Amino acid sequence: MQQVRIRERNQITLPASIAAAANLRVDDVLEVGLVNGVITLVPQNRQASRLSMRDLTGIAAGAFGKTHQEIDAYIASERDSWER
Repeated sequence: MQQVRIRERNQITLPASIAAAANLRVDDVLEVGLVNGVITLVPQNRQASRLSMRDLTGIAAGAFGKTHQEIDAYIASERDSWER
C-alpha cells in the first residue's frame, strides 16, 4: 500500500500509479467521505450510473450478421453445433 503526506491546507497528492489505474485526469471531481473511520475518494463521474434500456439499444448491432439472412444462418449453425 502506498502512503501520502497531508500538506498545508489538508492537501494530498495521489501517486501517479493510483491516478492512472483509476483513470483520473486533471480537473476530475472526487467525492470525499468518511465511512467507519476510512476516508473514501470516489470520482463523481463514476458514481452509480443510471442507464435505461434505451441507452443499450443497438449495442450488439452487427455482432451476428448484418442482414436477417446472415443472422438466421448464424443461429442455425450454432444450433447445429449443439450435442443432441
